[in-house]
Amino acid sequence: MEIRFTYQSDCRLEFCQLRSSTRLKIPRKDDTGFCNSGAQALILRVLSYLDSDAATENKNLNIPMMTLLNVSSASPSSLHKRAGMLLSRLDNLAHVLIWSSANVRDAGDASSIDLVELPRVNLSLKAKQVETIDGKSEHRLCSNNGHNGLSISTSTESREIVDKLVGLISHFIVLQNSDNDLFVLMPGCALPRRLDTDGTALSVQQVILDRRNKEWIDNKGEVRCYLYLPCTQFPR
Repeated sequence: MEIRFTYQSDCRLEFCQLRSSTRLKIPRKDDTGFCNSGAQALILRVLSYLDSDAATENKNLNIPMMTLLNVSSASPSSLHKRAGMLLSRLDNLAHVLIWSSANVRDAGDASSIDLVELPRVNLSLKAKQVETIDGKSEHRLCSNNGHNGLSISTSTESREIVDKLVGLISHFIVLQNSDNDLFVLMPGCALPRRLDTDGTALSVQQVILDRRNKEWIDNKGEVRCYLYLPCTQFPR
């Protein structure tokens, strides 16, 4: 993949992926004129360009720009803070990208969540209106990875049900379908490491997950997360 970096006169930085119509823009001006502005910036993802020429601005105005939300600086009670902390069960927050198509002034502001990407585990989620089994319509984050009809379950009860099945394992999220059947999604990009090597019996408490082992990640191939069988046969 070839990337072009363009430094603009107003201290904006533009990233253009050649042979692609997607660009990232960081439109944060340095008002002092001495390149000593703060480290906070808005990252805009423009999907609407009609060609990959960075010198042109030909784009489809019907496709909205998306803003990358900052989970770290968000309010603890905000939607994207809670979503980010939930998804950090699958990968480190630096690899959890939460995008909003709303007009966002600051990356830490409360806003809608329209797209979530976890590139290291090859997972993406898109916000959709879903009709539930009782006929109601709910706004949910739905899988874009071929797990048709599955969305993230935010119910405390659902998590408790699955916790009873998997025990002390915590690096997973719960998905559900329109019938409220539960599924377990677990990443495979973390290398399990044993804390003690003194010959004692192995237990979950003695295992840590190394998410930064490049050799392990590179050997995973395209399938980097696993969906386990529905839990409908267990008491609800």
